[in-house]
Amino acid sequence: MTKPSSDPASDSPIEAFLDELVVGMSTRRPRRLRHLVQETEAHLRDDADRAAAAGLSQYQAESEAVTRFGSAADLVQLEDRLRVTPRAVLARQFVSTGLLLGGIGAVAIGVSGVIAAVIGRIAGAAKVVDVRPGQVLSAADCARWLAGDPGAVSCHDAAVADWVDEVVGYRLLLGMFGVAALVALLLLRRRWLPRGRWVMLPAMAGDTIAVTFFAIGGLWALLLGVDAVVVNSGNGSGQWFSAVPVALAALAVFSVRLIHDLRVPGAEPPQGAPLPAQS
Repeated sequence: MTKPSSDPASDSPIEAFLDELVVGMSTRRPRRLRHLVQETEAHLRDDADRAAAAGLSQYQAESEAVTRFGSAADLVQLEDRLRVTPRAVLARQFVSTGLLLGGIGAVAIGVSGVIAAVIGRIAGAAKVVDVRPGQVLSAADCARWLAGDPGAVSCHDAAVADWVDEVVGYRLLLGMFGVAALVALLLLRRRWLPRGRWVMLPAMAGDTIAVTFFAIGGLWALLLGVDAVVVNSGNGSGQWFSAVPVALAALAVFSVRLIHDLRVPGAEPPQGAPLPAQS
């Protein structure tokens, strides 16, 4: 037969709740922990006293007070959100938005690599990358390129083939990194969102950054492509023109989003944003 506990607090739902709260908040500053426990206990005791005055037993009164208050885990989670400073929130917003837009940009570069490969197949490798006027291929470089491409009929052809492989290959590799980054961010968002750790810049700010980025990138690629057409009869222009349609497509998508943001400001506040810090 089990001997009854000599400690009345051992059967107290409020004491059990406070024990769980102390364990969950063990990493907090001692003063903050003491104040939180005191405030929580005072609230629970008052609620339990009112229930007991209505005729419930002490155990039932405490149980109902704890049930109405919520779980200790929820209180710890709320405290985590309150402890986040505005500066930390802003830093998280910039990092999260930067990673997301960086992943999208990397995917866009990967798609431009596919377009560059198609241009090379249709128009020839020299239309993708070529020797600029006045550029001289050194004998040492020619030997290296010809060694890597024994079937090439000239140093020029071997060099161009190597450069095309680099343009296409590096872009495709970056695109795969972008896809992996977006998948990782999606998984992290699903895991962190309930705890308020995934925070983005407001939609208008993020879309403005994206529109600016893709507009500048698209215009820059277009100008370099036009320069290759004017200076080198179009040879080497493909590496730049291949990026233009991708940049324009992304620009169109984010422009539509930005127009919606301007028409309906604040319609979609950032999910999971922590509450302002409290002292």
